Amino acid sequence: MQEPQVPGKRPNARDRIMRAAEALFAERGFEATSIGEIALRAHVNRALLYYYFEHKEDLYHQLLQEGVEKLRATVLTAINTTSSAHDAIRVFLQGYLQIAHHNPGLVRIVYREIVGAQRGDQESQSLVRQFMQTIAQMEQVIRRGVQNGELVPHDTGKSVYLLLGMVNVFVTLTYLEQVSYPTDEIVDHIMYVFFHGLGKD
Repeated sequence: MQEPQVPGKRPNARDRIMRAAEALFAERGFEATSIGEIALRAHVNRALLYYYFEHKEDLYHQLLQEGVEKLRATVLTAINTTSSAHDAIRVFLQGYLQIAHHNPGLVRIVYREIVGAQRGDQESQSLVRQFMQTIAQMEQVIRRGVQNGELVPHDTGKSVYLLLGMVNVFVTLTYLEQVSYPTDEIVDHIMYVFFHGLGKD
């Protein structure tokens, strides 16, 4: 069903629709965005949009699924790349910030759905469960760090949210275009705070 990608060719119609929807849903939310506006921004007609997506809800859920799958892939890469919790967390942070850099609207949509339960239908609830399962996998990395002596014993369930909170602040600032730091600089700072703290002995 998808059009073939040709090197140097503009993104195919489905990709253009997805990216247009990402931008509009992030800017306005689900209810305030119309199919017509998405088609206009993607430079396609409505018939082509409906060829790829049954309705607006279908398009929205596919965007959410894309966001959760990108996050899951980043976590799995971190888990499978190294046995070191320190290195795995660095890989995760770098991957997550790359997602946020290339798809800032996508990150905003996913977190809006999870935090605000915007839709609350069965598909959205399923995506929230997938997201929480992915976070649980990331917690296993932190727990591994405790087991192998890289981190002191502590509540790893809280620490995984602390880790996400730190990185999401920078993601939010970048999205709002208030301030933007180089990825390596952000990763280095979070790694230092997470593994060494800021308190003076």
